Amino acid sequence: MKRRDFIGQTGLAMFGVTGLVLPSDAKPTPRSWDADDAEDLFKAKQAIDSSEIIDDLKPTVARELGPFYRSGSPYRVKLTPPFEPGTVLVVTGRVWSFETKKPLANAMLDLWQVDNQTADYSAGNGDFKNRARLITDENGAFEFETVHPIPYEPSPNFWRSPHIHFIANAPKHRQLVSEMFFKDDEKQDVDRLFHPALVVPVNRKTINGKEYETAVFDIVLESEK
Repeated sequence: MKRRDFIGQTGLAMFGVTGLVLPSDAKPTPRSWDADDAEDLFKAKQAIDSSEIIDDLKPTVARELGPFYRSGSPYRVKLTPPFEPGTVLVVTGRVWSFETKKPLANAMLDLWQVDNQTADYSAGNGDFKNRARLITDENGAFEFETVHPIPYEPSPNFWRSPHIHFIANAPKHRQLVSEMFFKDDEKQDVDRLFHPALVVPVNRKTINGKEYETAVFDIVLESEK
């Protein structure tokens, strides 16, 4: 069967001159029997108080951008491909405003780290392995999954301890370039870019017989002057 005949008979969406288009006789997706319940749930979620104030916030320490950042990473909450070797690490946290002491909705995080096997960074020219962008929710919260990074030696006598790079942006706030580190990882004592204020503890958990790690990392941005 020719592609044109197949699309015509099955009623699938078609690629037109301006991109993907629906057939003229396409119907809206019908409401499910519990649609009203779902709407109530969404309303309840939106009603969550996002005005929480934390008084003892300190601006997150900045680090160098480094040579391996690449723009254009996809928006997703999993940095690694499926079945990537290494210990699964789930990082959660919130982005905060230092001046208002409140969480920042719609802040953007741009994340990147080394490969767990070769300690290399992906090229970022179509290969965005171990790279991702994400947006915080209405309460400033975020979550992403990756694998625990490994140390590497980018040049002789210069070690990097395990870390994840990130850039944080939010409206009316200064851009922050920094890194997150994890408690008790090796090479922190010889990593010239390591900073103890960026270290978070790691909790080890087991689910369905498999182990993984969790960490909580909050980010505090300063307002634009």
